[in-house]
Amino acid sequence: MERNLDRYRHLQWSTGALFWLPTSVLFFIDRFGLGDALRLQAVYYLAVVAFEVPSGWFSDRIGRVVTLRLAALWWVAAHAFFVFSDGFAGVATAQVLLAMGFAFTSGTDVTLHYDSLEALGRTPEFEDRESRVRRDHLVFTAVATVTGGALGLIDLRLPFLAALVASAIQFLVTLRLAEPQGDPHASGVGSELLRVVAYLRNRTLAWVMVYVLGEVITVHLTSELAAPYLAGVMGEALDQIDRTPLVNGLLAALIALVAAAAVRGVGRFRRRFGVVLVFMMVAAIPVITLTAMALVTSALVLPLIVLRSVQTAVVSVLVPATVAPRVDRRHRATFLSLTSLVGRLGYGSVLLAIGTVGDFGETLQWAAAIAAVVFVVVGATGWFVDDEP
Repeated sequence: MERNLDRYRHLQWSTGALFWLPTSVLFFIDRFGLGDALRLQAVYYLAVVAFEVPSGWFSDRIGRVVTLRLAALWWVAAHAFFVFSDGFAGVATAQVLLAMGFAFTSGTDVTLHYDSLEALGRTPEFEDRESRVRRDHLVFTAVATVTGGALGLIDLRLPFLAALVASAIQFLVTLRLAEPQGDPHASGVGSELLRVVAYLRNRTLAWVMVYVLGEVITVHLTSELAAPYLAGVMGEALDQIDRTPLVNGLLAALIALVAAAAVRGVGRFRRRFGVVLVFMMVAAIPVITLTAMALVTSALVLPLIVLRSVQTAVVSVLVPATVAPRVDRRHRATFLSLTSLVGRLGYGSVLLAIGTVGDFGETLQWAAAIAAVVFVVVGATGWFVDDEP
């Protein structure tokens, strides 16, 4: 278990190697246009829905390590499809495989960390340790996005090729992980899901699920629309980009570094202000950003875009830290997967809806309106939450 803690850091470095992060949307738009690009993103998010809860049950039932190994293999296959496929169907297949990788990682990686500490009797260290690991993950992402943006200037496929190599390394890391010991349980996915849903009688856990739904929708809307927005700021047409991949890579790196700085203080801010207030403070960031993007196309909005991953970084630590003490070990990965499923289902549905709009300016207006409604709903329901376990 001690060795797991070091290898968990290595795992997070390899999963942070998202070389395609600043270029994927540009790659889709370049090949298929804005409407199909949004539909491809919807394919990804709706595919996650299909695998999210089964992957969480698989993690709780079969094991954390096996699940993470499968996730790495899905990513190897996904990036291979991105590199070697030309048609819409091939790229859509890659999106499905990418979704499987994220679904099998979602909740399992952080649960492996918590379970390893639990086996050592050191769970009070989780919040601060996870913050440090996430900081390193984001720093590595910053390096990868700058590299990916530079590779995108040569060919928009090259970032996927670099990610293919990183995924292979990720698989090698998972081969060195050890399975935390736990109580066996033989229930099927249906009965386990019913037990997990029963946790929603706890108001805090129910609100966490509502919050994650809102977070996934607003943060990912900001992320998906940032690259084409940057192209507009730079005066480049979406079908004739030149400098945008590199500039977006630099911007994505700065975004990751800002998030890395923010995540360092998560435990301290939570202890001072409480879970709900910290959650709501970071939830305001994407709402303000999308509103500004909808109102004006200007470089003055870029500092707001730089803050877009702060909420995700904070959530990646606070959500498992809030959930784990309230949920039995045998259900943690399934519960976290269920919350992620709800968020991705909501966002996939939003993408399918706004993907029919076509005009980028009108798409931004719809995104800003949706984010504002989500913020109000999440804030209103947060009044009924108790911070204490």
